[in-house]
Amino acid sequence: MEDPRDNKERNVTDIAPDGDVILIIGLDKVKLRVHSLFLKTASKPFSAMFGPAWKEGHELLDRNEPVELPLPEDDSGALKLICTVLHHQNDAVPQTLAAGDVLGLAVTADKYDCVDALKFASRDWLRPGQNEAGDLMLLTAAAYLFRNAQAFKEITKALILNHHGPYLALSSKEIESAIT
Repeated sequence: MEDPRDNKERNVTDIAPDGDVILIIGLDKVKLRVHSLFLKTASKPFSAMFGPAWKEGHELLDRNEPVELPLPEDDSGALKLICTVLHHQNDAVPQTLAAGDVLGLAVTADKYDCVDALKFASRDWLRPGQNEAGDLMLLTAAAYLFRNAQAFKEITKALILNHHGPYLALSSKEIESAIT
């Protein structure tokens, strides 16, 4: 007969197989096993969550098994990629991403104040390439959130040179929430 704990463990993606935290992300409840120390080092919000003033910080001290941290409002794909970068799993980090995914990643990185930790990885994702105007607008917002002035300049230049319609038509809620 199967042990129910085996099913529980099978549903966990091990970014760090010996990690002390399991993040439960989004409505689909994606589970990622990570090291709290890596998150604390890269992110002030995670540092506070895993510090002595929060319940999760106390649980880390008192347990031998990983602490579960629900993050129901977050984007599981973005947080998984952020954790992958923070845990130095470079072979699992894609060199290119869809423009919408780059913006989602930038929003999540901004939320958890770990933009600096993604500085080098984000350079590849922010290349304008042969994107359409709508995608260039998403990349512009992402470059703004990643605080990458060079990418912002290159993307907006490509947008100015290649788009011949009204820029207001390219606006969306995603862009407006990123760039006020």
